[in-house]
Amino acid sequence: MKKDIKKASGISRRTMLTATGAAAASAAFLGGKAPLYAAGKHKLRYIAFINRKTVWGKPYDFLAAEVDRLSNGELEIEYAGGSDVVGGFDAPEAIANGVFDMSHSANAYFAGAVPASISLASGNASVDQLRESGALDAYSDMVMKQRGVMMMGVPLSGVGYVFQVRGRPGEMSYFKGKKIRSIPLYDPILSALGATPVTTSPAEAYTAMERGVVDGLGWPDIGLLDFKFYEQAKFIMLPTFYQLRTATLMNPNAFKGLPPELQKVLIEANRSADAIGAKWAQEKRDAEHAEMVKAGVEFVSLSDAEAKQFTSLTEEKLWANITKAAPEDSAVLKPLFDKAG
Repeated sequence: MKKDIKKASGISRRTMLTATGAAAASAAFLGGKAPLYAAGKHKLRYIAFINRKTVWGKPYDFLAAEVDRLSNGELEIEYAGGSDVVGGFDAPEAIANGVFDMSHSANAYFAGAVPASISLASGNASVDQLRESGALDAYSDMVMKQRGVMMMGVPLSGVGYVFQVRGRPGEMSYFKGKKIRSIPLYDPILSALGATPVTTSPAEAYTAMERGVVDGLGWPDIGLLDFKFYEQAKFIMLPTFYQLRTATLMNPNAFKGLPPELQKVLIEANRSADAIGAKWAQEKRDAEHAEMVKAGVEFVSLSDAEAKQFTSLTEEKLWANITKAAPEDSAVLKPLFDKAG
């Protein structure tokens, strides 16, 4: 099925983005009183990889609002559900197969089909810097070729990842012998620290800690409050590592099914929503930190020496993992991510 989708689409990231320059003019035209299409609204069905009531559902609001604004109501993004409808790890497959049209997804959730997908977390560059270096285009083309879906944007970015644990993690040695809820993005780090990675869905993470299945979890430094993890784990280790950069995925046939002017509007709306999402994520992180401190959470910093060692370890393990699984992709992507900064 995926092969058929790729053959039918014929859309690369670079081809898609050549339309971006014309998007502003299209949006201006759509802003007039006369509708572009007598047939009325076009609709796309959108799913989130976790519940909409969490921070992971928020990008839908940003994108839906920007699409409505720029298309003058001619294009609608309809929310079809979250992990209650399709599990987060299954969402990319649902998009590839055309069950839904668009999704908000975590890059690590399609690492099985695209081993280099976790590279999106590397470094500290902004999304704009990744675009300028060519890293985002190269990454997106790999996602299209290997997973059969288009990457339309990076709806959340600008914050890192953390480990939230039961005990006080004043040194990296804390993790030896511990079991930590993980995803492919964290697995090599935890293994290097002597911990055992345990894969669970986000919805099961709290229960896993409550039952003692795990001693803590890896998580983006945003959204920790949604699941009340502080009730089970009172310590967060600093510094943060990697960068949160999630993905807006789209079925290529759904994109091709839109009139050209609305394709251009959708590209522009994603860029605009990405900028809104990045700013919102940073503000949300700061607000959550303040609330967690009130709830008794302690942020524990490693020594300067260990902090440097830890962040170097995370990048080393990330790229070693990618190189082992997809050496050709790693050879293309790493220089571009390094160039971005």
